[in-house]
Amino acid sequence: MTPPRERDGMTDDTLETRLRRALNTEASMVNPSGDGLSRIRSGIAEEQSTVWWRRPALALVAAALIGLAVGGVAVALGQNDDQPNDIANQTGEPQTTAPATTEPAPTSSSSTDPGGSTVDVPVYYVHDDGLALRLYREFHHAAMNPEGKIGTAVDQMFGPAVDPDYSSSWPSTTEVLSVTKSGDTATIDLSAFPSTGAAAEDKAVQQLVYTVTATDNAVKKVRLLVNGKAPQSGHSDWSQPVARAPMLDVQGLIWILTPTQGSKVGSPVKVSVYGTAFEGTVTLQVFQGDTQVAETFATTAMGMFVEASTTIKLDPGSYELRAFESSAKDGSPLHVDTKTFTVK
Repeated sequence: MTPPRERDGMTDDTLETRLRRALNTEASMVNPSGDGLSRIRSGIAEEQSTVWWRRPALALVAAALIGLAVGGVAVALGQNDDQPNDIANQTGEPQTTAPATTEPAPTSSSSTDPGGSTVDVPVYYVHDDGLALRLYREFHHAAMNPEGKIGTAVDQMFGPAVDPDYSSSWPSTTEVLSVTKSGDTATIDLSAFPSTGAAAEDKAVQQLVYTVTATDNAVKKVRLLVNGKAPQSGHSDWSQPVARAPMLDVQGLIWILTPTQGSKVGSPVKVSVYGTAFEGTVTLQVFQGDTQVAETFATTAMGMFVEASTTIKLDPGSYELRAFESSAKDGSPLHVDTKTFTVK
């Protein structure tokens, strides 16, 4: 017998149980006519699946089947399209849930100084969330690069992140040689290319693609050149333009939006997170040194990325905020993101 596959630290058998439990819970809240629901439940037991809420197609099919059986409306938790919602203003009042968005709102709005010499740009970095390398975004206020706003964002991507947990997959000495646009494709000519394994190389290219497409909404694909030629890679062919990979595959599953790294805030502290988690539950823990001083949660969604907010009352002092999903297997933290901040 073929052993069950493992994904994100859980076997197919465990994931099958989650799917069955989630669908049965949804179905128990309605009163269907006929035996449609019983057929669905019995069919679930026969299927092997991966994490259903991170498999958009499976989530859509499951929800559609329930909707047909009960003659009502089922909510399909699918993946949003990958278009960025670049530099949108953050909503005002704290809330526990917010409409699903393709990208979270930034902590500040886009701006250029009166002289036009600086600009706010979105920059993606990589971070090991405990299970895999994934992409996380910051906003940087930087001097305008000669190659424009895209060149500025890409140039920032080669440097250090504000959050010390984040890093770039690209050599720090990489330079932006040129940026050109034709239709929905931006061609980025760089001076160097990462020398890494296949998986890390893919993430490095996606780090670039996510940064460029977040900076310019009109860009959907990136053609990468190194000193005027397609990158030499022992792993992949990068001669063709590259689009964003699906968010669920490469993007950080849980981000802390506020408080930002190193910020000074008042109390109660507004905590905003962005992501997706099982049953939508993101655990929030606050530490002073090794001592946990607060714990609460925010509710996002399953299978799509949602921004959520709550508030925590804290005394003046320095803190670390940890946001994560608890493993259904043993309660251990998954997809961890942290930020340090000071309450004034």
